[in-house]
Amino acid sequence: MIVIFFALPLATLFIAVLSQLGGNGVLKRNGFLGLRIPSTMYSDDAWRAGHHAAALPAWIGFVAITVAAIIGLVLFKSDSGSATVSIVVGAIFLITLIWAVIVASFAARSTEVVH
Repeated sequence: MIVIFFALPLATLFIAVLSQLGGNGVLKRNGFLGLRIPSTMYSDDAWRAGHHAAALPAWIGFVAITVAAIIGLVLFKSDSGSATVSIVVGAIFLITLIWAVIVASFAARSTEVVH
C-alpha cells in the first residue's frame, strides 16, 4: 500500500512537468513523451496548445494527490485506513488524467484551421 503513496504523486508530477514543457515549447511533438492523442499530434501548434491546457489540471492533480498521500501516510496506520486512502489517491489520479486529456484535446482542436 505504501508504494501507491509514492508512485502516484511521482507519476502525476511527471505528467505535470511534461505538460508544462510541452506547453512552453521545450518538449517538441514526438512519439514517445507527452499527451500523444490524435488532436495534439495534428500539428506543432496543437501540441503546444494541448499541453499548455493540460498543465493546470496536472498540477492541481499533483497537489491533491500529494496531500492525500501525506494524509494517508500520517493519519492512517491501519490496513483498512490506508486501503481507503489508496482508493482515493487512485481515483484522484484517474480524474486528473481524464481532465487533462479532455482539456488538451479541446485546446488542440481549437488550433485547427477550417478550410
